[in-house]
Amino acid sequence: MQNIDHLKYLKDLEIGDLNDTFPAPKDLEAKDLPTTEGIEQSFMNAKSIVSFVSEIDGQRRDDVLNSVLLAQLAANKQFPGDDQSLEWYEEFVKVLNNIGWNIQGAEFTHFESKDDVFEVENVIIDILLTAFGGTFINVITKTLNAIKGLADSSGKITVFEKNTHSLSKGAFQIGLAKQENEAVSLQIGTFLITSSNEIKRILFFKTTKDKTSLDYCSRTGTLNEGIYAKIRESVVAKLGGKVTEFIAEVEI
Repeated sequence: MQNIDHLKYLKDLEIGDLNDTFPAPKDLEAKDLPTTEGIEQSFMNAKSIVSFVSEIDGQRRDDVLNSVLLAQLAANKQFPGDDQSLEWYEEFVKVLNNIGWNIQGAEFTHFESKDDVFEVENVIIDILLTAFGGTFINVITKTLNAIKGLADSSGKITVFEKNTHSLSKGAFQIGLAKQENEAVSLQIGTFLITSSNEIKRILFFKTTKDKTSLDYCSRTGTLNEGIYAKIRESVVAKLGGKVTEFIAEVEI
């Protein structure tokens, strides 16, 4: 972990917005999240989907969601363009590392389909199965199925689509948080898509390999809770109402 003044870094950090906001429940305060202990949960978090296995307690769930949101909004401020996806991702990882996460290095890999036609959903599952292992992939599969079942008119899916892609370019992340030896571990897969076909539902479209390019990266991070505990309230204050604007639970 870098030797930095985490509170000063957080104070000086500039954060941006996204293209649209999730419809927030009226009974939630601006800083509150509907996290629940003892069950699997999944959330649309800005341009990411973050899932939790049942063992993670409520405070740690909040910490994961808030820090991932903060890193995304900071990256959006620096690199808002569709043609800046790689720079956006590097800034996202940098911010996480500077607020208490230890994110291991990784390079992007180009996906090469064996078939002329492929479905993005199946590619995602295959890639994450290899990266995350089979033990926890079930919660990811349930999450994708739940999102797939949302009607096109659903406020949640409409906002997620607006925040993740334009007509021809898209970027999204799928993360899985779990608890190992009393430490929070976050595995996150990042997917970059460029297509000459119009992208309508970024997670669920069928395309041909000559028209669509997909690159991906998988990293694992561990939260230094000693560092994060000192800045937790400052992170919440920094985000303010953006917590409920850019985070929405997916019923799985």
